[in-house]
Amino acid sequence: MTKRKRISICILTKLLTASSARLFAALPVMLLAVLLSFSPYIVMQGAERDSLYTFRFVPEQGMFYVPYKENSAELERLSALLKQHQKDILAGNIPVFVSGFCRSASVAKENRRLVRERSNRVKAEMIVRNGLCEDCFHTTNFTGDNGKADDVVFVRIVLPEDKAVDDLPVMGERMPGSSLNDNVKCSDSKVELYTSKVELYTSKVELYTSKVELCTSKVDLYEAPAVTDNCYSNRNVESPLSTSANVSDSSVTFSFRGWTLGLNIGIPFFWGDMLSMSADKTYIGISAGLQADYRFSDFFGANLSADYAQGKAGARDYAQHYQLSPSGMTAYSDGTDCSRPYKELYSKISVVNIGLGLDIYFNRFLGVRALYSRFQAVLTPTVYGQFFKADIYNKATDTRFSNGITRPNTVSLGLGGALSFRYRIASDWSLQLKNSFLWMTDNKFDGITTPYGHTRHNVLWMPQFGILWTLK
Repeated sequence: MTKRKRISICILTKLLTASSARLFAALPVMLLAVLLSFSPYIVMQGAERDSLYTFRFVPEQGMFYVPYKENSAELERLSALLKQHQKDILAGNIPVFVSGFCRSASVAKENRRLVRERSNRVKAEMIVRNGLCEDCFHTTNFTGDNGKADDVVFVRIVLPEDKAVDDLPVMGERMPGSSLNDNVKCSDSKVELYTSKVELYTSKVELYTSKVELCTSKVDLYEAPAVTDNCYSNRNVESPLSTSANVSDSSVTFSFRGWTLGLNIGIPFFWGDMLSMSADKTYIGISAGLQADYRFSDFFGANLSADYAQGKAGARDYAQHYQLSPSGMTAYSDGTDCSRPYKELYSKISVVNIGLGLDIYFNRFLGVRALYSRFQAVLTPTVYGQFFKADIYNKATDTRFSNGITRPNTVSLGLGGALSFRYRIASDWSLQLKNSFLWMTDNKFDGITTPYGHTRHNVLWMPQFGILWTLK
């Protein structure tokens, strides 16, 4: 006999021993006790122990739009339940079943990609909002013609019986320091209050009954078929929608691996014997580049980049009166008749950088939840092959001053890398702010051939803004 029924029988026994007047006054309490002991208990148990949540997707799209149809309300209901039982779910006592259905695409391969992405996006919302992890989920995806469900992901949570019952308030329990007789002694106003409560709970019972019927119809409607060639699962457990489904084990986990292509534009800044931020003005150049990333783990990836940059550089503040000859040699005195002071000249530089680097994804070091963030930080140490072209020009006439023998080496080496900040704006698209820093081994990159002095260490800084496309 359950605890509720024992309490109800105790209340009825005590009430029968009371006087007839008090018995008549306490009649609403008796009805309330009987009603709550039998009807609501059974109905609420069925409604709370087995919960089904439905998330719908735009046909042929994998993005999870929370405002779409009833997704927002369903997500709020799901989050409330997950928050209440978070510890048990993380401990593995309460499994979270995720089942995806998709057959809206015309190609079977695209259906498999979409259903996997959709299930992962629903799981990502639960991970970010409620602190769950991948081990909490039992995922099954279907792309076959089941005839009933399409472009939808179901989440089903079945609570243990003790959890579902204990969470409900037990009506009729005595509070510490009170007696049953005190509860029986009611004034006329209390009788009216109890009567209104009985009517209220009666309406709730009818509401819960309708919810149970609705939930049952949903489960019947979307009953999952047995596993076929079009069923894909990552756990050897029962399906979230069918307790009889025989699911195969393919050990699929949420993966961030794959290719990403990018296009970047920016401004190069050169530091050498001359520099872009010169004493008299800052020269603004232009750069454009392509990049291809392959992420082979949550932590690391490979990066291949190709950039073209063009800009100008002028005299440093302390070097404005240095003399430069047409051969590119510097004289730190008055020089000769054919030499010109640095302040009257500028260097026009162009370079092609081909880089091979290693992507290091910072988010993974912050924890698994950070992987699902829209904001990503990536550090890419890189080795560059560089192809420079440079000449010295006269500022007044904008004609070439150098004699053509000052050009840089054909190929040189650059060491450095990039620090990138990325923000995902859509399912497959991201914006990127990329900062590349290079130390250049070619001391003649700016057209000045002086083998000594203060500027043997040459640097290129190239801030860029770009857009990235992730291939699925």
